[in-house]
Amino acid sequence: MRNPAIMWLRGLIFVVLLAPLAFAQHRYSYDNPITDKFNVSFGGGASFPTDEAGQDLHTGYNFNASGGYNFNRYLSFNLDYSYNRWGLNDAALARFGEPGGRTSVWDFTLNPVLHLAPRSKIDPYVTSGFGVYHVNLSLTEPFNETVFACDPFFGFCFPQTATVNEVVASSRTTKGGFNAGGGFNVPLGETHLKFFMEARYHRMFSSNGADLTYVPLTVGIRW
Repeated sequence: MRNPAIMWLRGLIFVVLLAPLAFAQHRYSYDNPITDKFNVSFGGGASFPTDEAGQDLHTGYNFNASGGYNFNRYLSFNLDYSYNRWGLNDAALARFGEPGGRTSVWDFTLNPVLHLAPRSKIDPYVTSGFGVYHVNLSLTEPFNETVFACDPFFGFCFPQTATVNEVVASSRTTKGGFNAGGGFNVPLGETHLKFFMEARYHRMFSSNGADLTYVPLTVGIRW
């Protein structure tokens, strides 16, 4: 059986080797102003845990912010930040013996991006990169807390009981990892703004147990 990590690494090597060839072939064709040499994007969407993580976590959400330098129309090099969060399912909570829990991951990765048709109305691209990943597992219990609520009309405050989720145990780990995937850009009129949609496979390495793997599906705006 093929190792998925090895297959994704082979894809990464292909992108990294092919991108400089695109840069060398079109290095003189990118004459746009200095503002077009840089890119920035923001997006969010659903996040799907896979493999063993998919057995313990619900579908969650993600937020992504990215920025980098455009060498030409075909090649850019970006620093990406992403945040993913999932709730623990009933099976995982039963093992921990707690009524609530969540897992979140943030990462910073360096990613070359290869644009396959930058002059067309739909610009598909592929990307892959390595970086640092930080995972946080938190177990929670409901807790009744007395808070003061104020009425702005009558101008007085009164105590009331509110239920909050209190963290009773947590675990944090920082490791290396990689991602690989692709998506497409769609220009929005005559502006520099573009709508984008992408999906990436992320793998955070683990010293003990299985690696954490997940696939965020992200939509957003890119400039």
